[in-house]
Amino acid sequence: MFTGKGGVGKTTMSVATALRHAEVGKTLLISTDPSGSLSEIFSRPLDRKVHTVAANLDAVELTRKLVLDLWRDKFAEDIYSVLSSFLPVGREIIDYIEGAPGIDEEFMLDYLLTASESGDYQTIIWDTAPTVTTLNLLFVQQMFYSHLTQAHKLYFKVKKVFNNVDPLALINRWRSLTERIIELLQNETSAWVVANPEPLPIEQASDIAESFNDFGIEVKGFILNKLLPEELCQGHPFWQEKYRNQQKCRKKMQQVADNRQLKEIPDLIGDMQVDGFLKDVATLLHKGS
Repeated sequence: MFTGKGGVGKTTMSVATALRHAEVGKTLLISTDPSGSLSEIFSRPLDRKVHTVAANLDAVELTRKLVLDLWRDKFAEDIYSVLSSFLPVGREIIDYIEGAPGIDEEFMLDYLLTASESGDYQTIIWDTAPTVTTLNLLFVQQMFYSHLTQAHKLYFKVKKVFNNVDPLALINRWRSLTERIIELLQNETSAWVVANPEPLPIEQASDIAESFNDFGIEVKGFILNKLLPEELCQGHPFWQEKYRNQQKCRKKMQQVADNRQLKEIPDLIGDMQVDGFLKDVATLLHKGS
């Protein structure tokens, strides 16, 4: 997964890395960024379903609508059966539950889990939403698991009100799902934290690395993006000052990285094209790997 403050280049790093992995095996590129740009990069709509966008590379943008449509297919009937067994409700109850906070976030990660467990892909590259949204996504997993554990206990107190329907089966399915998602994140996922050479992105990079460590996600390393080359700044007071400020931030980033990997990407010129700019980034990211 690639994460960091908005606008630091997560999508660029994700696409470049996905292209490189696709050279050696089947790869899936997933974006959960609500302002993601995969569709623009690959010049086709990727917000409705998975499309093959290059050799050995599939891609999809997980919009709220797409995720909730999948949620309905997977769980709506079970939920309606349970609720209608003891409450006088119609199918509009599904619309109400669908609007509950966290539903789309929980089942967005179910999509990742399903793709991982399918065995169809050697590598899955995850282009995440900006920092706060991603941390909330992780927090929801722990909160949801705790909630389902309490629901499991509550069931035994109120089971007599259900008419020929066992809600315990649904509770257990959701709890198992959340357990598997947490296991996927903690045991099979590594993170690259992306930052620009500016104080706020680097501060957020440090915070998210600490939060990931607390959650149990491996932070494989950091990417410092859009570094100005020294030779291009010489003789220009404005750019010289900007270069000096970036170097201060670079030293801070090195301290944050500590003994983890730190990749440095210069400020490149070019459009976000698969052939050209993105391949150049891929080469720089994997230099020495």
